[in-house]
Amino acid sequence: MSETERRLKDHLDANQAMRERMCLEILSVQDDYTDIRPRLPKGGPDGGRDLQGHYKEDLFFGAVGFVNGATDLAEHRKQIQKKFKEDLKSALQPKKDDSPQAKGFVFLTNVGLTPGIIASLKKHAYAKGISFCDIFDRERLRIVLDSNRGYVTRFRYLDIPLSDAEQKEFFSAWADEINSAISSGLTGLDQRTKRIQFLLESQALLDSLWTVIELDTSIWDACKGEFFFQTMITLRVHVDGLLGFTFGGGTDEIVETLEQQEAHSIRHPKNKQYGFGYSWLLPGTPQHQQYADYVKNPEHPKNSRVEENIEYIRTSGSSGILEVGVPHLYFRTLSEPFLDRFQPTCKMIDLDRSMIGFECSGELADHIEKITIVGGGYELLVLSKSDFQLNQGSFDHLKIPVEAKQDEESHDWVRLRPSDFASFFTIDLMSQTPRRYDW
Repeated sequence: MSETERRLKDHLDANQAMRERMCLEILSVQDDYTDIRPRLPKGGPDGGRDLQGHYKEDLFFGAVGFVNGATDLAEHRKQIQKKFKEDLKSALQPKKDDSPQAKGFVFLTNVGLTPGIIASLKKHAYAKGISFCDIFDRERLRIVLDSNRGYVTRFRYLDIPLSDAEQKEFFSAWADEINSAISSGLTGLDQRTKRIQFLLESQALLDSLWTVIELDTSIWDACKGEFFFQTMITLRVHVDGLLGFTFGGGTDEIVETLEQQEAHSIRHPKNKQYGFGYSWLLPGTPQHQQYADYVKNPEHPKNSRVEENIEYIRTSGSSGILEVGVPHLYFRTLSEPFLDRFQPTCKMIDLDRSMIGFECSGELADHIEKITIVGGGYELLVLSKSDFQLNQGSFDHLKIPVEAKQDEESHDWVRLRPSDFASFFTIDLMSQTPRRYDW
């Protein structure tokens, strides 16, 4: 007699709760058994339903019939046959709570039964209208517990440790599943940690906002270096008077071709570009007043209407070298503070559900592969070519700085709109955690 069989006889004597839990775990590792759950494992009137679950797609009730100090003598076998019939009758009896009627019945016992007894009990169950009946006697329980599917259950309830051979078999059979479970747990923990970190960092004021444009060719091949691009971000709710940002840049001067630039023995490009940033501010609000304290004669877009001059105020600008041989452009607004903040800003979380629009010169638009908006070190919006469509734009929509040479006739103007025909792109920071940006 094996140690497992010996302990099944009496190790759980008088401990019905542990018996039911062990039987639940045994069923849980059987093929086609799903959603196994206990009824009242700590005792009480369970109506002959110690367990319930599904076999394939059919609901079944299960009963656990263990005997203290079980033997294979006629006395215990008759006792178990009687309990089987009583539990089956109770399980089939309609309940006052209108709970669903089971199509199957499963019985588990620590008494050894002959094939004839098992066949007789199943025949009795089928005669009562059951369409599925399964019986686990002591030998069948032992087979499960002495297999790699049952080693853990055997150890937990019968206190039988795994031998060296069984440990090797167990880990050989379940290594992939264990690694997958560990990996899934770590992945979930990593995702939650990243979410918490982002939510904390999203409460900080933004020191920079970038638009990164990736092209399918060099700037020179796309447009001979002549371009204009702007990003407009409108907040859903103003932040101390700040309603949004418009920023971008364009070509200042082209004095040499790409071939001439590449021919320099000492690489020093002569072509120039400019950058600009406007803030949309409500007069009389804290951020408008703070900016007005630093700038007594604010600059407005040169093509803006008079009524707009109180709204769009120049808050950033730059000039620099234009490398026409590269396939990307970068535009930035805002700046890190020094003693004080000299530009209106907001928290990263304030950009949630903001409305985003892009306008640019037509020659550049045809070659845009990807657009990324970066703020606070995160990719807040990532658009591939399939995410946007090119629509006719308007020079009136642009915020042209005073130093710009572009005018209404210098380019065909294009507006980039969502490919799903929405009016604007949007940033979702509540349901999604943006990825940290790798420069």
